[in-house]
Amino acid sequence: MSNYEILLFLHLVFVALLIGGEGVATATGIGMSRTASTSVIETLARLTTKAEYYALIPGAFGAVIFGSWLVDEAGFSFDEAWLSASYLVWALATAIGLFVLGPHARRVARYAAELRLNGVTESDELRAEAGKPLMGMLGMGQLVLILALLWLMTAKPGA
Repeated sequence: MSNYEILLFLHLVFVALLIGGEGVATATGIGMSRTASTSVIETLARLTTKAEYYALIPGAFGAVIFGSWLVDEAGFSFDEAWLSASYLVWALATAIGLFVLGPHARRVARYAAELRLNGVTESDELRAEAGKPLMGMLGMGQLVLILALLWLMTAKPGA
């Protein structure tokens, strides 16, 4: 196998992790907003956190590392517009996840665990916190950014 093929394979493995993690995070985020059960919300929030730590973060950083290495190996230039746009979109999606959505899921999991330990089985306040409209919009925004990133990587407009 050539260096190009190895790098492409590794890049695609990490992209698959990123996409899988985003799918799990999106599904659990939607699920948390549709129930008042403290145990269900806690489970979904913890699953979101696991997806973040074991799929989204490694996928995002592995994809950008091997993708950057692949750019050089494939003979592209780092000053191409599609590539600059890709880095910008990647940075925005990653920042939303690392600094907003991830911490929110961890807060929701802690709050749900606290309520559950106090004997609360249903909480509309917890459901409202888990399903904050801003978090839903940011989650969908992150999903759109990742889809845009996939389009940029496959279409390479202007290349």
